[in-house]
Amino acid sequence: MFAYFTNLTWPKLAKITWILIGVFIALTFSFCLFKYYTYSYNSADLGIFNQVFFNSSNGHLFAFTIHPTSYLGDHFELIIFFLLPFYSFFKSPLTLLFIQACFVGLSAIPIFLIAKKHLPPLLSLFIIVLYLFNPGTLNLTLFEFHILPLAIFLILWAFYFYDQNKFWPFVAFCGLSLLVREDVALIIFMFGVVAALDRKKITWVLTPLVMAAAYFAVALKIISYFSTSDNYKFLIYYGWLGNSLGQIFINFFLKFPEVIKHIFLNYSHLELIVGLFLIMLFLPLYRPKYLLLAAPSLLEFILGWKSGALVLQTHYVSLFMPILIIAAIFSLKNLQLNKKIIQLNSDHKEIIPTVLIVGLLYISLQLGPWSSFVTIPVSVDYQQAALKNQFSQLIPQNASLLTGFGLLPNFSSRSRLYLLHYAFLNKQQFDTGSYPLPSDLQYVFLDWDDFLFLDLGYAQSPKYSTAYYQGDDRLRELLASYTLIKADQNLALWQLKKSETKFSLYEIINQKSLAIQNKKSQPLGSPIEFLGYDKNQGSVSLYFKCLQLMDKNYFIKLNNRYYSLGYGLYPTSAWQVGQVVKINFYNLPNITSFQVAKPYGRLIYNGLNSFVLDLNKIEILGDANLD
Repeated sequence: MFAYFTNLTWPKLAKITWILIGVFIALTFSFCLFKYYTYSYNSADLGIFNQVFFNSSNGHLFAFTIHPTSYLGDHFELIIFFLLPFYSFFKSPLTLLFIQACFVGLSAIPIFLIAKKHLPPLLSLFIIVLYLFNPGTLNLTLFEFHILPLAIFLILWAFYFYDQNKFWPFVAFCGLSLLVREDVALIIFMFGVVAALDRKKITWVLTPLVMAAAYFAVALKIISYFSTSDNYKFLIYYGWLGNSLGQIFINFFLKFPEVIKHIFLNYSHLELIVGLFLIMLFLPLYRPKYLLLAAPSLLEFILGWKSGALVLQTHYVSLFMPILIIAAIFSLKNLQLNKKIIQLNSDHKEIIPTVLIVGLLYISLQLGPWSSFVTIPVSVDYQQAALKNQFSQLIPQNASLLTGFGLLPNFSSRSRLYLLHYAFLNKQQFDTGSYPLPSDLQYVFLDWDDFLFLDLGYAQSPKYSTAYYQGDDRLRELLASYTLIKADQNLALWQLKKSETKFSLYEIINQKSLAIQNKKSQPLGSPIEFLGYDKNQGSVSLYFKCLQLMDKNYFIKLNNRYYSLGYGLYPTSAWQVGQVVKINFYNLPNITSFQVAKPYGRLIYNGLNSFVLDLNKIEILGDANLD
């Protein structure tokens, strides 16, 4: 096998590269399809981008309602114009996911061309495989959809023409790269710095410096104009340094000792830096000059709060992947000139390829999603996906809708779409204003899993806890004008109309008219008493009495799923002493016991980069049996 690759020619490598690109696109897009059809995209970004593309393709450029502003108030991503014709053929989130997989996969072409100039075919093949099946590359492709991964393709082409000394193609791809997102300007700016170090002509130095600086300044002005906060809202990440770019820049120097502590005494920053080099087998460190291209981007993250594993698992790693690959190519080029490496390769021709291959396999298996490709598909609740599809049939394609994270992407091809957790808190992203809902909102589609996410994310937050504990009041007030038209397990759908319904999720029962089929009297800790239950045609109703006021929202665990007591519409923090609350659960026929508890934990990413719960503490009030 090694003999075949030792005699590898460039024409053979070109064919192999196209095969590898095809395998990468087919593999990653297959799992994107799996995530989409199992409702596993639950970070909102795919839904946000799809609504922007959907509205833009229908003539409403950059319009979206998930954040109450133009998308230009979030990011300046003008490359969307160039993608709209492709999206218009099939207006779906799947189109965006396919575009992303293609751009990331086709980035192997400029890598092939750059490597061809500096490396022999065998090492070029290794670099191509290292890029395509790198944990960072796989993670950013599987995580939602973003415009940022497109920068990999364009930055690599810009460097190819830089390396070929072709000025105008270089300038053209620098310009296209700038259109991806405003902070790509930081990399383009550094091309001018690197050009100075490479002693290129002054035009190579000044052109990227001026282009990037001017574009960045204009982009931030435009974003601020469209933003509801009248500012570049992501500056909130750097609030410890100031509230404007000017303040941040000045305080970077005035508070330099504090900056040094922030950078070097934070574990997550070390985790990020080591992780970036680890996924490239530390190769870039042997020729670090071109790592300068990523220096401002690294500072962008370590001065803010988005650092560590978050960058490596999401689209943010896109800013580093092309630079790391470029540095790795030049490191391998220089390693070939090392006398000890030359001697080792002469004595043991198979040892270097073996070490590189073993290293790549190790980081891929340890840091990449490969193991999840096997375990997650067999653990997914396919009945849940089928149930969500049933609900989707009841919601017209053009109807306005309020829903949560896990349902947002699959319902995002509509002009008006709103996100539950903003509405629940009545706060826009980063608390930049209130989150008003239209009076003619037609449907509300809720997954009760979202209420555990809300509790874990906001109940203990000093900034958001007050808004969180007022959220149920807002939701009850909203739903007073709606009719519950379907409830099944952990899903419920309301429509804006007044009519009789056979569904009620909870009821406050007058004790004089209390009639329970199966009476019990069991304390669940000091604040709650379980009074009994009714069972009827696969559904169950549980009765609880409030014994004392509660300052937190408790959950009930049924069939390994946590439901907020009162479904989050009337949670335990709203219960009054002496009240009897009846909670109805639909299509849960096999309930024989339950547990009332307060879970604590966090949200983490699984191998497919979907949010999952990581519960590290359970405060149990009590357990009860239905007998």
